[in-house]
Amino acid sequence: MARTAIAAKTLLAQGFISSANITGTAAGKLGHANGYVLVPAYGTDQVVEFISAILSMDFSVAAYTGGGNLTINIGSGGAALSGLAANTDFIQVSADKIIQFVPLAATFLTLVSNKSVNLVDSSAPTQPGTAAGVIRYRVVYRVFDAGLA
Repeated sequence: MARTAIAAKTLLAQGFISSANITGTAAGKLGHANGYVLVPAYGTDQVVEFISAILSMDFSVAAYTGGGNLTINIGSGGAALSGLAANTDFIQVSADKIIQFVPLAATFLTLVSNKSVNLVDSSAPTQPGTAAGVIRYRVVYRVFDAGLA
C-alpha cells in the first residue's frame, strides 16, 4: 500500500477576550450559542486539529456572575472537543486563574473541514456592573489537508 505524506503545521493562536465579549450575546461573543472564535477556519478541505488550550482569567475589579460550563468546540455549533470547566471555577473567580483544556479522550473526535475552534459557554456570563477582567488564551493546533475535496 502506497503512503502519501500529508503536510501539517503546528501553530499557536493567542489573544484575549474583552469584558464586552465575555458578557455579550451577539454572534462572535462568548455568550452566543456558538461562542467565541479562538482559531479561525482555514477553508475548504482544511481541518483544524485542537491540541490544547491555556486560558487565563485576568481578574479586575469584580467577578462576573452567571454563565454555565466552558468547552472548546468545533465552530458553528459543532461538538465539544474538550472536557468542561465550570464558570464558578473560572469566569466567576475573584482572583487571577489559569486553566488548561485538552482533547476529550473517552471517545474518538469527529473533525470537520472548514470549521473554526471556539470557546463556548453553555449560558452567557453576566456583568454585575464593575467586572473588567479579560480572558487571555493560547491555543495549540495543527492544520492539515484532509484530501477529501
